[in-house]
Amino acid sequence: MLAAIDRCRTQIASLADAALARARAAADLAALLEGVESIVARELRSSRPAATPPPACGPGCRACCTVNVATLAIEGVAAASFLRARLGPAASAATAAALGAFHDRVRWLEDRERVAHGHGCPLLDDAGRCAIHPVRPLACRSVTSLDPEDCRRALLRCAEDDDGALGTVRMDLLQNALYGEALATLAEAVARRGLDARVRDVSGMTGLFLSEPAAVSAYLSGARLALE
Repeated sequence: MLAAIDRCRTQIASLADAALARARAAADLAALLEGVESIVARELRSSRPAATPPPACGPGCRACCTVNVATLAIEGVAAASFLRARLGPAASAATAAALGAFHDRVRWLEDRERVAHGHGCPLLDDAGRCAIHPVRPLACRSVTSLDPEDCRRALLRCAEDDDGALGTVRMDLLQNALYGEALATLAEAVARRGLDARVRDVSGMTGLFLSEPAAVSAYLSGARLALE
C-alpha cells in the first residue's frame, strides 16, 4: 500500500504543479481534478487486492452525508461550474443562497453536532442522490464503507458520545488512503502556487463560487477566499 501511495503522491504533485501554473479559468481546474481522479483510479485498478469487495456506497445511501467535508477551492470551483451548467441562472442563484445559508449554520459545528441535529448535506435530493456526484470532493470519494449498517452505527455513536468518536467502519483501506493522500498532495501544490489552500465544508465552498463566478479569477490571482 505504501508504494501505491508514494506513486500517487508523486504523480499528483507533478500534475498539479504544471496545471496550476497555466490555470486561467474554471475549466482548467476541473481538468486538473479529472486528472487527479484518473491517477487514483489507475492506481486502484493496479494495486487493489483481488479479494477486496466493492464499497457499498451508492445512490440514495446518505449515511455519511451529515459530516463536514473538507473541500478545497479547486473542488468548489468544479462543483459550482457543474451545477451552473445544469441549473441555469435563476436556479443557480437560489441554490447558491441555500448553500451559503447552510454553511453559515454548520460552519463551527463538529461532526457530532451535525449528526445529532441531522444537518445533512444540502446537495442531496429527496431520494438521497448527490447533485454533484460526478465532481464530488476527494474527501467524499475517500468514503469506502463495505456495509451501510457500519456507517449508521458509527454515526449514532458519534452523535451520542461526548467525545464525538466514530465507531468502527469496515472499508476499502487502499481507496481511503489514496484519496486522502490525493487531497493532501493537491493542497500542498495549491499552497506552493501561493493560492489559498484552506478547506471549508462542500456547502460553503461550492456556494461561494456558484454565487460569484468572478471569484475564480480572483482566486487564481492569489486572493484570499471570502469564507471567514
